[in-house]
Amino acid sequence: MNKVTQLSQEIAATLRARSVRIIAPIPGKSTIGIEVPNAKRRTVRISELITQKAYDKKLMALPLFLGMDAEGNVIVEDLARMPHLLIAGTTGSGKSVCINTILASILLTRSPHDVRLILVDPKMVELQVFARVPHLELPVVSDMRQATQVMLWAVEKMEGRYELFKNAGVKNIKSYNALGEDELRKRLGEDFHEDRTPRHVPYIVIVIDEMADLMMTSKKEAEQAITRLAQKSRAVGVHVILATQRPSTDVITGVIKGNLPSRIAFQVASKIDSRVILDVMGAEKLLGQGDMLYSPPQSSVIRRVQGALVEDHELEALVDFVCTESVQTFNQELVQTTTGTAGAGTPVEQGMAQDDMFDEAVRVILKTRRGSASLLQRALGIGYTRASRLIDMMTDAGIVGEHKGSKAREILMDLADWEEMNPSPAEQGVNDG
Repeated sequence: MNKVTQLSQEIAATLRARSVRIIAPIPGKSTIGIEVPNAKRRTVRISELITQKAYDKKLMALPLFLGMDAEGNVIVEDLARMPHLLIAGTTGSGKSVCINTILASILLTRSPHDVRLILVDPKMVELQVFARVPHLELPVVSDMRQATQVMLWAVEKMEGRYELFKNAGVKNIKSYNALGEDELRKRLGEDFHEDRTPRHVPYIVIVIDEMADLMMTSKKEAEQAITRLAQKSRAVGVHVILATQRPSTDVITGVIKGNLPSRIAFQVASKIDSRVILDVMGAEKLLGQGDMLYSPPQSSVIRRVQGALVEDHELEALVDFVCTESVQTFNQELVQTTTGTAGAGTPVEQGMAQDDMFDEAVRVILKTRRGSASLLQRALGIGYTRASRLIDMMTDAGIVGEHKGSKAREILMDLADWEEMNPSPAEQGVNDG
């Protein structure tokens, strides 16, 4: 078999082919396969994949119309089962078109109520066509420092959802969304909050168009966040799609690759790059323009696929359509987290300006004498990110002490002192009377 593999160039010359890919052996057989590309390429359009009804809308939470294999089979995968995806390829290989196709798949099949998108675009041009879609949680991120904050927010969001699901007695996002309000009230009891407990939890899809820039800016934080999400976030509906033009080991580290079983390789420069992505050679033999090798989850068989194409005018028409269906509403908590928005004045005034729940959160902490973010989550029905930020604000304001490892934070103020400094609206009304 090794001798045949080494003769790939001679075989290609004899067959007058641009290149051949040798599969030695074919999985499940005692034979060698020689994959020869057609002289004429057929364009695969996303429209024909959708009309073929190759997927079950009820069974697939996040269907992705990837393309068509050599035998003409439509390749549609559920991102919720993947549950994360790594994409790599050189300029002109079809990587950016693939990302557009994936995002178009989501826009075509799911509403902003069902899926929220977070797009990271360091090039500032690749994903701007999606800047108006109502599915976005925040404006398209181009600053890599903000991208790091987004990943940390996603980790905290994941932890907050696990806490919510545990209290509701469910294992995953599908089960939670199937409960309904009456069942939620019954299961959560006193933890159910009329305004703050979500009746429906949307999927969150994070797309990072150039992972190399993120790794250059903050490799340690990014790698840790990606690893934690890849290991745990499937059940709570948070999914990550990473793409890069530089499939080197300093970008796609062993830790990251080990936690991203679903991978797509477009044409790359060398056998080494192919091995970094897929653990096998072959991607260096691809023809570009959407020709890809797809390694599906829970399978060792790598499939050759012609990626689906979405034209620019089709994307623009799709974006125009979804914009008429829903209004764009950003997650203000996430926007504040990434931009670092802060008010002027004293730490207490800044806390009041940054978060309208600051006063209520302080009263909860001072009444219970416990400086805990998880306590605020349960008492106020908020996410872990917001609860942690409120605790940090209280630390800056001198209400609670600094974090000291496993020890509880020291409470530095009494409730009576706080109420004297910041009377509630009801108390103000009494005093005015």
